[in-house]
Amino acid sequence: MNSVEDIDKYVSYVNNRKDTIQKSKEFETPNSDRKTFGITKISELHNQHSDIVRVIVNIDLKELSATYKFYYEYDNLVYSEIVESSPDKNTSEKIKKIDDVYYFKDGESIKSISNIEKSTDENRALILSKFYFIENF
Repeated sequence: MNSVEDIDKYVSYVNNRKDTIQKSKEFETPNSDRKTFGITKISELHNQHSDIVRVIVNIDLKELSATYKFYYEYDNLVYSEIVESSPDKNTSEKIKKIDDVYYFKDGESIKSISNIEKSTDENRALILSKFYFIENF
């Protein structure tokens, strides 16, 4: 894939495939107080060759809610979405702190989109994608 348009087509293709296998795992994750727990859900989508083509991570903690989406082609990250929210001190609602999209080619970012001012960077996206890329899940 050489362009953002190619990557967008690939992401759409992965999301609409019918010949994939989804594996999911859910586990408790300690909140920062180490006394209460939140939930982390990891969902992997595998192609017919058992290669991971998509990983979606949903984290729901007291101090953080996050959704991370990673799309892979031949074990290489090609697309990433990072959305993180934290509680508003004045209300019970969570406010988006990070809403970023990254496109990658050969391990390098070719485009990034930040939907709000406070954003992360492509290095964090790469680190998160490696952290949640769990083979033989």
